Amino acid sequence: MRYIILLGIVFICGYIGYGLSLYYSNRLKFFRNLELLFEKLSLEINFSQNKLISIMQDFTTNNKEVLKVINNYIEVLNSDLKSTNEILFKDIKILNEEEKNILNLFFSSLGKLDVSNQIKQLEGQKEQLKQFYLKAEQEAQKYVPLYMKLGIIIGLAFALIFI
Repeated sequence: MRYIILLGIVFICGYIGYGLSLYYSNRLKFFRNLELLFEKLSLEINFSQNKLISIMQDFTTNNKEVLKVINNYIEVLNSDLKSTNEILFKDIKILNEEEKNILNLFFSSLGKLDVSNQIKQLEGQKEQLKQFYLKAEQEAQKYVPLYMKLGIIIGLAFALIFI
């Protein structure tokens, strides 16, 4: 019975480490999916010239945070509200303020320029997004294994203390 409890402690600490590492994994997935959204926007604006709302609604992804941003942006477009960080990034905790400000600036100007200028702006934003992605990738490579290993090591340390 005692060993089962000790094994449970190791498992729980490992799970906590896994939970902490999810933050960095989710950031990496968010920026990758946002990059795909920007690619779709660029293609649709350049070639099909569909309405912005229909472009956003047609984008499919499994990333919950990107879907939240898209739904919040569609809500802003439908209600003619001014795009703010609080509205656009409601319930999204994986972005820092600088990232929110830059993305909000992009979304607030989306659809307000002519096609050629909008494409140029999208290209510039894709470069900025690539920088965010590379930073998130470096953090994920650094912290995801660290938190997982640290959680297991702390669990083993607790197990050794209780033996």
